Amino acid sequence: MKKILAVFFGVHLVIFSVVFRRPRRCRTKDAYSCAIVCGYPADEEGKTTALMKARVEKAVELWKDKRVKYLILSGGAVRNPFVEAEVMKAYAVSLGVPRECLITEKQSVSTYHNMMYCKDIMQECGFEDCVIVTNGWHLRKADHYARKFRLSYVMCKADKPEEESIFQNVWRYISTNVHMYINMYRGYW
Repeated sequence: MKKILAVFFGVHLVIFSVVFRRPRRCRTKDAYSCAIVCGYPADEEGKTTALMKARVEKAVELWKDKRVKYLILSGGAVRNPFVEAEVMKAYAVSLGVPRECLITEKQSVSTYHNMMYCKDIMQECGFEDCVIVTNGWHLRKADHYARKFRLSYVMCKADKPEEESIFQNVWRYISTNVHMYINMYRGYW
């Protein structure tokens, strides 16, 4: 029985690794047209959460280093009435980014939609390429959908919030990957 379980998990691990490849994180250029910041829900009072802050702070760092010219903040009102893109925009402005360098995408309700709608924005604005900013546990999922929509991109990992425990971080990796894999078999990939 142990051998059967080991083979079962081994086969599924290989399938997962082929379908959802390891994300490209090497920057091949000095600068990109924009950064896409994947949304994450605000708290119940409409304020930035630690994960949301980490994503925005990494994108602002890229902007301040002149690695990107614009930030596309992506995310609708998913878990509460607060639009993620608007909450991230207010935070980016508070960190010194001028409003004219910020573009909001307010329709997304998932990572799939983040990439789909941001691709349209990139085409409308004439952006050639982007850096996709998200947390480490979310990189593989965002990478998968960026490939699906044929974006010219590289991935950028936001820092892990200090208040997040190792257990919480590991759990996010596991649950995100399991969710992706289940969705593949349900046809939602």
